[in-house]
Amino acid sequence: MRTNKLAKYYALLMVACIFWAFSPICGRYLKDSMSPLLITSTRFYLVAAILFPFLYLAKGKKAILVPWRDLKILLIMGCVGIYLHNYLFFEALRTIPASNAALIESIGPAVTSTLALIFIGEKLSKLGWLGIALCCIGAIFIVCKGSINALLSLRINFGEILVIICEAMWSIYVVVSWKLSKNISPITVTAWTGLFGAIYCTITGVATDSLELYRLNTTDIIAFLTLSILAGVVAFVS
Repeated sequence: MRTNKLAKYYALLMVACIFWAFSPICGRYLKDSMSPLLITSTRFYLVAAILFPFLYLAKGKKAILVPWRDLKILLIMGCVGIYLHNYLFFEALRTIPASNAALIESIGPAVTSTLALIFIGEKLSKLGWLGIALCCIGAIFIVCKGSINALLSLRINFGEILVIICEAMWSIYVVVSWKLSKNISPITVTAWTGLFGAIYCTITGVATDSLELYRLNTTDIIAFLTLSILAGVVAFVS
């Protein structure tokens, strides 16, 4: 029974990873259509607009309301995991290829596991650390095309630094989420953090006059909906 339950959770994580793979591709395409803050804000307003009505229709008003203690945690999660993580990620995609961003993202599990060990005492098995190490080594191998000389002469540009920072923001999001009450559903968490993150983006965008739309065609709309529904609603809830 426990094995079946764990299998379900691992399957959901796989779903999240598969759909998150659309993020760099869609984000790279949308860089010529919208500013990073407009992409992030509109994306998560749409996520919230889908999830809040779904919660209300499925479980009623009680599924939406959360205690003030949890709301404060959701505010922090919305800032680091939605606003900073996504804004920095889409900003980075303006200067680096989607493939580079996706490979650098492979450091995420290592950062998350380290923070989880430091702040909540969650220990990873030796096999788990080995898996993370292999993942990072594999990413480095691909980026450097297997060349030691390429690794030694590797230059990290500003966009790649932004991806590293955004992965740290995501790791904080994951670790902070452990402080939430156990009775809050993943859908509720995603709805609230998405809404808060979108509001942070709007405030920043209005203050800096950077909520910009450059173009809008059919392909842009498809890329945006894929980013919002598959890499947003489905992946975040999973």
